[in-house]
Amino acid sequence: MHSGLSIVAVCVAALLAISGGGLFAASAGSQVPAPELQDLITHDKGNIRTTVSNWGTIGGLSHLGFPSGEWPKGSGHDYLAELKYWMGASVVSGDTLLADSDDDYAPLTSYATATDYRIRLSTDSTRYEFDRDDTTGAGRDNPAYGWRHYDPQTGEWVYNEVWDPQTESFYSGGPSSLQESIYRFNDAGLGSSLMGLEMVQTIYQWNYSYNEDVMFVVLDITNKSDNDYENFAFGLYCDFDIGGPDGSGENGRLGDLVASDTSQNLAWTYDADGYDPGWGPSVVTGVMGTRYIETPDNIGMTAFRTGEWERIENTNDREKYAYITDHIYEESLPPTDQYYVQATSGINLEKGKTIRIGFAIIAGYDEEDFRNKSKIAQTVYSNHFVGPTPPKPSKLTVLSGNNEARLSWDNTAPESVDPLLGVADFAGYKLYRSTDQGASWGRLVRNNDGSLGPDYVPLAIWRVEDASEPIPHTYVDTALVNGFEYWYSVVAFDKGDSSAGVGPLQTAYGRPGSDDNAGAAVPRSNPAGYVPVESTLRHEVEGGATASDGNVVPVLFDDSQFSGEEYEVGFKEDMYTTSWYVVNRTTGDTLAVDMTDQSGDLAQAPVVDGVQVFVFNGEREPRHFKQVSFSAGADTTLELGYSYGPMGSAFGFPIGGDVHFRSTYQLRFTATGSLGYSFYDDVTPINLPFEVWNTTTNQQVLAEIYHLDADEPGWDPRNRDYISIVNVPYDNQSHPEAFPYGHSWFFRLDTASYNYRVGDVFEVGGAPVNGADDKFVFNIPSVNKEAASAALDQVRVVPNPYVARAAWETVEGERRLEFVNLPATATIRVYTLAGDLVQTLEHDGSGTFVWNMLTSNGQGIAPGLYFYHVESQVGERVGKFAVIK
Repeated sequence: MHSGLSIVAVCVAALLAISGGGLFAASAGSQVPAPELQDLITHDKGNIRTTVSNWGTIGGLSHLGFPSGEWPKGSGHDYLAELKYWMGASVVSGDTLLADSDDDYAPLTSYATATDYRIRLSTDSTRYEFDRDDTTGAGRDNPAYGWRHYDPQTGEWVYNEVWDPQTESFYSGGPSSLQESIYRFNDAGLGSSLMGLEMVQTIYQWNYSYNEDVMFVVLDITNKSDNDYENFAFGLYCDFDIGGPDGSGENGRLGDLVASDTSQNLAWTYDADGYDPGWGPSVVTGVMGTRYIETPDNIGMTAFRTGEWERIENTNDREKYAYITDHIYEESLPPTDQYYVQATSGINLEKGKTIRIGFAIIAGYDEEDFRNKSKIAQTVYSNHFVGPTPPKPSKLTVLSGNNEARLSWDNTAPESVDPLLGVADFAGYKLYRSTDQGASWGRLVRNNDGSLGPDYVPLAIWRVEDASEPIPHTYVDTALVNGFEYWYSVVAFDKGDSSAGVGPLQTAYGRPGSDDNAGAAVPRSNPAGYVPVESTLRHEVEGGATASDGNVVPVLFDDSQFSGEEYEVGFKEDMYTTSWYVVNRTTGDTLAVDMTDQSGDLAQAPVVDGVQVFVFNGEREPRHFKQVSFSAGADTTLELGYSYGPMGSAFGFPIGGDVHFRSTYQLRFTATGSLGYSFYDDVTPINLPFEVWNTTTNQQVLAEIYHLDADEPGWDPRNRDYISIVNVPYDNQSHPEAFPYGHSWFFRLDTASYNYRVGDVFEVGGAPVNGADDKFVFNIPSVNKEAASAALDQVRVVPNPYVARAAWETVEGERRLEFVNLPATATIRVYTLAGDLVQTLEHDGSGTFVWNMLTSNGQGIAPGLYFYHVESQVGERVGKFAVIK
């Protein structure tokens, strides 16, 4: 490894950090830009994480703690020592000119102001002229919001042109990728331009499973001089170091080999034995390299050179130019610390002309994987950066609770459309959990060939056949340990694209704070006396009606979304359906309407104001079948033979609204009876010895008869003839239009119930189902002061004693002590054994306060015994804890 930013500059960097200067300082042997011109960003959307400077370098900063070609992201394994650019040409005078990243490049302003040299970054709205009102491209679900690209021909910042494969045309919109960076630089690092070159560098990065291991880099090079360069040459200087520090001063670089494939414009570096002591025996080293994905006139790769950096460092411009213009393809040195230069030459760069050089930085698990990904990179680039796309990530919200985390996410993923296919091909969600801050996401999947990974076994998975099908958007993770940090990522996947030879794609795992689909939880105790949402539920019944046996379970997922204090779940019904709604009683706003599921289905329960509302119906079965009136004496002469419940359930027909089933019906045997009709055709009349009455509405209704014996078309209990009650007003006419939604119960009387008499009445009791008279009301969480006061004796400190460190401390030097089961608002005072005040802590929120164990003077507390005093509106608590060195 060699830092071409110069070893001297690196040494000065620490001094600049103290003095407030730039990232690097110019010094002997280095022409790094002045501190006030320097800028640095981190590209981290994909699986390769690296710094990018604004003067023609990528990586090279791992020794300063910055990621430098880290792969996989979060692993801490930096592959890229440095990547730089050489550009050269010979002029008419015979002189040879060559500009490189070590000495000659300087940033240009990328903003309207003449002093702003920052790199534009699409994922950081502070780094460009973010404008929420700029909705150009919004119709394609890609609004610009102020994002622009630089046009080197006009010298203006213009809208990005994004390819639409459905119309085979470009449209103006936002970034082409999930993360883009743009900056301008020239070759005037020494004060005046060497060759008159101006460059625009754009980097594109995605986190899709098929291209997350690729970074696309595009350089637009414009000749601003008065000279025509007939043999312009470009060299991509790459020094990849495969390995990490092993304690001996080496980082694995001495075991590196390089290779190339001119037919594919490929070059790469790999470790000779696939093992590096700095990364440990469990890590198999990967491959990282580059591929030219565009060169002027498709010239491609014209040279591949390699060597030890010490021997190339002091070569002059003429030697470097010859190095990249000679068509030489060198073989790797024996395992050692070696770079490679991948060159393309013979380019005609006339004055005023702009050429484009495109290359991809690619990481793979082995050479085969590297080659496959390089082909994908070329395909994606050649298709204007449009490829199979996984669903857009849904936004995840995480609520920490007592020994649990409650997760909820929006509907972005199912509604997103694959731009290549033009359809919503969402197929499901996977939910992952990490206990090591994203270094891993559970157990690696074991593949069919016995290998492991790269995917992990999800915490939960849900699949749908069609994107429009209901799917869960919440999850409660229980049995967690309070005080420990848990990361979560909800990953959407699709069906894949068989026509493109691409299997199901999924979004990346994400990182809390930078990716919408990821979040973190630190479980903690609830405040003393805490009354959760579900404990506030009450069932109100209007008009003296009988309450249903239904229930509502509100579950809190986001306590920042409340817009009121009291909420109501009510019901609306008609002949065809029963639906329910949610109203904010405080504001009067309707938050959900026309909801029909009453089974508590996780996929269909809406989330309103941060609360998911589960509705459960009472059992759709009559409360009773019994005789309630007798013609003479008290003997029961009418009994139930068999009931199928709702008629629709018996035959697989739709079931109407619960208004039909909540009603109580009576078969009243009278002297005149009534006219029923055949179930088979709804129109054939049948004389019945009874009338059917809906006693809830006090209306006579209709009956249809399902007779098993075709030769006995009348109604006779001995023939096991079934009665289907049709809940429409009786008018001596048939009502075929009432089928099937107006039909309610389907049953028969016992075969011994033939000895009926005038005056007998058989009753079918209404089912205890939810209806318009039922109201379920719940309130936002609260604190019961009496319960809080009674719970003060549960306040305690954990861990106690504190011995050297707490298990949940993950950052070196960090100390964390927790006061738990606190009242919602309290003042905590910590005293020494001698009664000296150590610290005063103001608590407001959950039941846990995390203390960094610093005194009021900012010093760490010493080992010893301490007292604490908790003062609150619900009472006081005194306790003690010990700190052991």
